[in-house]
Amino acid sequence: MKTIQITMFFLAMLPFINSAQATSKAFKQEILDTHNYYRTLHESPDLEWDNTLAEYAYRHASHCEFKHTHGPYGENLAAGYSSAESALSAWYSELRYYSFSYPGFSMDTGHFTQMVWKSTRKIGCASIPCNGRYGTPGNYLVCEYSPAGNIVAEGYFAENVTPALPSKKKL
Repeated sequence: MKTIQITMFFLAMLPFINSAQATSKAFKQEILDTHNYYRTLHESPDLEWDNTLAEYAYRHASHCEFKHTHGPYGENLAAGYSSAESALSAWYSELRYYSFSYPGFSMDTGHFTQMVWKSTRKIGCASIPCNGRYGTPGNYLVCEYSPAGNIVAEGYFAENVTPALPSKKKL
C-alpha cells in the first residue's frame, strides 16, 4: 500500500518536476543564446527571458497536444528534436524559403520570421518530455514571444525581417 501511495505522490509531483527542468538556467541560456545569435545576424535586438511567457509555454506544453494556442503571444512549436538547439536550428533553416524581395507571411517560414522579428523583445519557453503522449513525439518545445511577430500588415515584414548581414558567420 505504501508503494502505491509513494508512486501516486510522485506522479502528482511530475508536472512540477518537469516545470523545473523545462526552465532550468541552462535551458534558458541555450534558448536565449541561440535566438540572440540568429537575431544578431539580422540586426534584431537581443531577447530577454520572461517568466510569464515561460509559464504560459509550460502550461500549454504540459498537455502534450501539438497545436497552437492562438493566444496573445507569438508562438513556435517543435516536437521530437534531440535538443532545444536542434529545434531552433530547424526553425531558423526556414530562412532558405523566405523571399526578402517579396516579404510576407508563409506557413513555410513562420518559425524563422518570428525568431528574428525585430520588434519582439521577450521570450519564454518550455520543453516537456511527451514521448508519444497524444501523438506528440519526444520532447515538446513551446516558445512564446512578446510582442508577437508575424503581423500581417503593410510593411511589417519588410521592417521586421531583414536579410542576414553578409559578414556574419552562421553556427
